[in-house]
Amino acid sequence: MSSAPPTLAIVVIIRAPQDNPTAVLAALADQIAPAQAEIVLVDGRDGTAPGAERLAPGVRRLRAPGLNMPMLKARGVAETTAPMIAFLEPKAVPSDGWAAALLAAVSDNPGAALGGTVTFAGDCNAVNQAAFIFEYADFSAAQLIRGTTTDLPGNNMVLPRAALVEHCNDILVDEGLNKPFCQARLVAAGVRLHMVPDMAVAMTTHHSLTQLLRSRAGYARCFGGVRVALADRTRRRVYRIGAPAVPFLVLKKHLAATKRADTGARRFGTLAVLAALCLAWAAGEITGYWCGPGNASKKLY
Repeated sequence: MSSAPPTLAIVVIIRAPQDNPTAVLAALADQIAPAQAEIVLVDGRDGTAPGAERLAPGVRRLRAPGLNMPMLKARGVAETTAPMIAFLEPKAVPSDGWAAALLAAVSDNPGAALGGTVTFAGDCNAVNQAAFIFEYADFSAAQLIRGTTTDLPGNNMVLPRAALVEHCNDILVDEGLNKPFCQARLVAAGVRLHMVPDMAVAMTTHHSLTQLLRSRAGYARCFGGVRVALADRTRRRVYRIGAPAVPFLVLKKHLAATKRADTGARRFGTLAVLAALCLAWAAGEITGYWCGPGNASKKLY
């Protein structure tokens, strides 16, 4: 007698040449049985990447060289069948208890979109701290417990397949699983966001300053370009006319986040790097509003 198919798929994406999924896959193997979840590794590295990691039994690799990060996530959606889909990346390793918390939350919150804790585990320097504050300051366990976070972390989220495909199919096809826009569609359609503090991952990203500023300016140009492409004519005009306010809004949001972020002892220069990061993002977003995404979306890692 065959067992029922799992209700959960875990999509692990790798895109950058230096990405290595070994730690994430090992953590999953320790925490979750093959019968509990379908695990798919979507490998977007080009042909020069070794791709020789030893995969645990039950882990399936999909090769998709050249696709950007959102498109790799969309490919994972298309290639899995479970009603709930979790998304992970190599830079965020599931902490002990991640899978148990996830499975319990899926059972207790049918149809909801789930987000979890993101903790800082990178080298404690100004660049890494600033990058973490910019991306993940709102995702500490304390904030999730207090209910002050109303967003999903793109790395460590679980989405309901049916709602995602029904309400976001055009985005999945054209832009991939671009989290801000898919999340907005799901919320507008009545999908509830539920935060799970015990569903924690440890973020181990390592940045250089130049690479960080360049990449986030590219992310922002993609965001601005896609935002105006998906907007109606009136809203598109609002985004463009309001573009001069973007630097001030971004600075206000992320400098305030330094009070909430848990990155250990603050290093000298973290605030300066964070301010530079905010301005790089603002420049990219404004460029996207007026000039479109260009080729920035293709470079999203």
